[in-house]
Amino acid sequence: MAERNIFANLRTGKTKHSGVSDHSGVSDHSGAPAQTQRSGLRGERRDSGMSEPCGEARSEECGASGGEGYTPASFEKRAAAWMGIVYVLMLLFILNFTLFTGGRELPGTFPLFLVPVCVTLAIVVGRRLKGGLLPGGKAAGIAVLAGCAAGALLGLALGVPPLLAALGV
Repeated sequence: MAERNIFANLRTGKTKHSGVSDHSGVSDHSGAPAQTQRSGLRGERRDSGMSEPCGEARSEECGASGGEGYTPASFEKRAAAWMGIVYVLMLLFILNFTLFTGGRELPGTFPLFLVPVCVTLAIVVGRRLKGGLLPGGKAAGIAVLAGCAAGALLGLALGVPPLLAALGV
């Protein structure tokens, strides 16, 4: 029964120890912090910063000022996002093909999924190689670029003929 009263008091904002002298959150009797935030059930409003859309008064917090509050994503993150978009489009094509052809599959097209990751990795490594920021140096960068080119060509060579055969071209 005592637990039920505690929860009822928390909902209404009443506490047993209401000896708070100011809004600092420190109780008069023991020095322990007391609950000073209200739940908002009685019409009080707490500004959490998440409830209002970006307006003119808050433009510096939302990144609209173009100043120090906005940090653009790195090149690697943007490249990974584009790679993700390509994978989603590939999956949508395969699923829609299966649905609209009465369950017909696209056999042998799995190697095509190697191409986006190889192209993205080659772009990122090429940019790092150009800027001199590659950890392994130029030799490692060229080896990774060669591996990416081989992977992309292998994926295309093994995936395109079955795709064309399945599409009837």
